[in-house]
Amino acid sequence: MQLNQQQLPNAAVRASMNVNELMDVTLRLSDILAQESEHIDARRYNELPKLHEEKTKLVSLLENYQRVLAADPGFVRAADERTREELLLRADDLAFNVEENFRKVSVTRAVNSRVMQAIMDVMTDQHRPGTYGPRGVAASTTDLALSINLNQRA
Repeated sequence: MQLNQQQLPNAAVRASMNVNELMDVTLRLSDILAQESEHIDARRYNELPKLHEEKTKLVSLLENYQRVLAADPGFVRAADERTREELLLRADDLAFNVEENFRKVSVTRAVNSRVMQAIMDVMTDQHRPGTYGPRGVAASTTDLALSINLNQRA
């Protein structure tokens, strides 16, 4: 993938970017993802939106750093070896939390989807109108679709 100048942050932003900030952003995003996983485990779903805005900002910052690193690998090479090792550890921790968070969110969404499908199936069965034939017995009816829409954020 070839990066062009339009994808890179402007010169003023790039000048303010440094390895220490990259480490701080990486650590904070990792912490937020760990908090999200804890909220999911504890079924405190109403706490998740409170973390969303900060998480979005941090992801945007990391995307900017990713672009700069792709264009200028020397960005990190300028740091001392200890700092680079610490950055690598934080990046590994972030990768672990991303994977764990993704797994928990995927499972939770799948379970919620199945629960909603079961509710829709029951509602469909209960609201199926019967018709009577010449002997007064309910004749089979065609399946009527039931739709339930949830106000949700993807």
